[in-house]
Amino acid sequence: MVIPAAASKDRPGAAVELRSMMCRACEGALHCVKLDEYSICGTCGSVNYVSVETAERENARYFDEVYSDATRFPIEKRYRLYDLFERIHRAFHRQEEMRFHAVLARMSHYIRSARMGVEIGFGSGHELVRHLQAGANLYGVDISREAVTNFKERHPQFRDRVEWGTKLTAHVDVLYANALFEHLDDPGGFLANAASQLHVSGLLLLRFPVIIADAVEKEDLGRDINFWKPCHRVLYSRRGLETLFRAHGFMIAEAAPLAYYGYKVMSSMLRHGYMDVARVRNPYFPIAGLESEKQYLLMLVESLFRQVLCSDYAVVARRVR
Repeated sequence: MVIPAAASKDRPGAAVELRSMMCRACEGALHCVKLDEYSICGTCGSVNYVSVETAERENARYFDEVYSDATRFPIEKRYRLYDLFERIHRAFHRQEEMRFHAVLARMSHYIRSARMGVEIGFGSGHELVRHLQAGANLYGVDISREAVTNFKERHPQFRDRVEWGTKLTAHVDVLYANALFEHLDDPGGFLANAASQLHVSGLLLLRFPVIIADAVEKEDLGRDINFWKPCHRVLYSRRGLETLFRAHGFMIAEAAPLAYYGYKVMSSMLRHGYMDVARVRNPYFPIAGLESEKQYLLMLVESLFRQVLCSDYAVVARRVR
């Protein structure tokens, strides 16, 4: 239960203090929580965010703006530099890359061989199109009307494969979501809905950032691109994730992390004070205040050696009950 502190209304503009709420991962008690701030769970180590608005509304607002913004474009010189350094980074992390992409390859196989599947939160639609072109019987839903409209305009041959919304309406063999699970206010409700729509032994395939650091400190939260207010509502520890899935009838059959270089670069930008990257969320798009190509290059080099709090994470979970 969330109980606002009475004194908060007398401090206009200040974070509203809450006496308690439950961790969305393990349901452990969180204490001294504040609106518009992250709170670290002392039980499982997951990090929760709470807002006066719903995750659906705040995420839809951001992504509608993104998909309608014609000024978002890569800086070609920066893209070429970034691509070079990303290849160097991948060489340093070759074994981790191979394990991660092996899981992604199996996920693609599950999607394309399923009798019917759904991608939830398809966004730009590039993965959805790739699977459809490969013959998958796959549909897509998204909370952004702009995303749905843009997809139908760009891919009229697949316009009947997508719709606006959040609810599933058919029983399926596979559910897939990339960069969605961390955006949910009610992950338990999502998993319960997924379990009700998946056949027994059906697969839930997820890709999203997960905390891999042994512990997260409060001062770390403003220096990692994945602690993104208000859109990222929960950053899960692996322990918290396993607890949550088990509680809703899923068993994690396979998982693999990847220390994604783009996270490292964008986190370096935050540490150097280029806060606009939290809005832009792309390491080679224009960032307000970042005009120096030398500074950009230095951050690319620095990011090769930076440790991450959160890694990209690929999860194959099976419905067991």
